[in-house]
Amino acid sequence: MDKIKTAAYCRVSTDKEAQEGSYELQEQYFTELITSNPAMELVGIYGDKGRSGLKKVGRPGLQRLLEDCRAGKVQLILTKSISRFARNMAECAEMIRELRSLGVNILFEEQDIDSQDTAGDLVLNIFAAIAEEESHSISQHALMAHEQYVLEGRPFGRISYGYKNGGNHQWVINEDEAPLVRKAFEMADAGKSYAEIRRTLNEMSNITWRQSRLKYLLTNVVYKGDYYSHKTICIVPGQQVENKGYRDRIYIEEHHEAIVSPELFDRVQERIAGGAMNRRSA
Repeated sequence: MDKIKTAAYCRVSTDKEAQEGSYELQEQYFTELITSNPAMELVGIYGDKGRSGLKKVGRPGLQRLLEDCRAGKVQLILTKSISRFARNMAECAEMIRELRSLGVNILFEEQDIDSQDTAGDLVLNIFAAIAEEESHSISQHALMAHEQYVLEGRPFGRISYGYKNGGNHQWVINEDEAPLVRKAFEMADAGKSYAEIRRTLNEMSNITWRQSRLKYLLTNVVYKGDYYSHKTICIVPGQQVENKGYRDRIYIEEHHEAIVSPELFDRVQERIAGGAMNRRSA
């Protein structure tokens, strides 16, 4: 009798040291489970370490598993739980439908669900919805923690061009990048257009300065030493939208050392608002 070509899928959402053992244990567990079953043939252990389960895009292990299923290399997939396989209900259902059409079965161990059993569809959808809600809850907790850090004057995340991390969430001037920031503001104050400033910055650096990037720099309050948080916000998992009153916007004055003076910054804002930056200088 031919053996069932079996694979396992493992995932942990963070690559922190605390979860390294969890991932390794999943691999070891499924390897031993499959190889000890005389009816199964181990095709491979597929996994994504330190990857979110919200989207299948960005999970190379899952993508490789799906490709091997389409190629007829896999007949059965074992995984620990629905949340390990997918946290997005729509994508979970979509993948199960495709795998069913390929004749590939999935066994979710914790929920004791067999994807080929149509009687389990309702239970599967319920657990997928729970997994999606858990993911949303985690993202909301992370957002609240972010807000608390900002209120304490210790924002985290991406640091704006012209600054670098000074430790303990402190921003310090990056002396390699700050001259370009100063040059942009000085040229804008002197009546130069976006096009003229971009040409100069392109000559001074190995960065391609598009107008959208330049405008963002010239209107960013961080360069006068302030910090403005939550202009955009994630209210739907994986989707960033404009903050239209969903969360408080937080403005911190004199959060870090300024690269340009507040007076210079304000004069440039007046030129931008008046449309002067789009005109060529005389």
